[in-house]
Amino acid sequence: MKLTPRCNELFRLLRGARWLSTGQIHRRFFPNASLDAARKRLRKQVETRHLVAYREHRMMETLFTLGREGKRVLEQVSAGEIRLERQPPQQLAHFAGINDIRIAAELAGSLSYFFACWELPAFGWQHPLIPDALCAFSDRTFAIEYDRGMEGVRFFAETKIALYDHGLDGLPLTAVLVITDGKQRMKNLAQAVNAARQPILFSTLDVVRTQGLLAPVFNRSGEYEPVRLI
Repeated sequence: MKLTPRCNELFRLLRGARWLSTGQIHRRFFPNASLDAARKRLRKQVETRHLVAYREHRMMETLFTLGREGKRVLEQVSAGEIRLERQPPQQLAHFAGINDIRIAAELAGSLSYFFACWELPAFGWQHPLIPDALCAFSDRTFAIEYDRGMEGVRFFAETKIALYDHGLDGLPLTAVLVITDGKQRMKNLAQAVNAARQPILFSTLDVVRTQGLLAPVFNRSGEYEPVRLI
């Protein structure tokens, strides 16, 4: 199979993202093609062992990770260690949400970097708090917290936000982005952290996914007062 620049970009993205669903890959790499066309191309890359597919049951969307041939392609241009995945992580919904945000950041343009929480330890991360993700657009750095409502509002405010208020030594943040699964959760969190010193902006995952990370989809109070990151 002849590899295209798009194939190489997909391999590069999977190195950091680890696992991506059919829909995520379609959204990132096949915006002008049908979902069936994306599936056909991905099946070919599975056949050539550039990718590995995983589907736990028929109601679950297929997930893809790097295969041995995809790893070999990346190793030809990179000296870094590449570890092949065996199976998706247990907290798959949270993991997938972070990668949804990653894709929105990549599609926004002018992205300097995006690192998920599982990538930060490789950079010698020493801070007491590990964000769900860290990204930068030009000279503006943002910590990202993807909140699925699994923790109490008070715990979120008194633990995570309190640590952000103390600051991350050597890493000045423009703002903390809190992205939730629903509007009510977003409003509850906003009310709980309204006295925070660190700028905090709120949005929901569906809006970020459909409108983009640099669109006016964030607000400061949990109400609809849209602002842009840049």
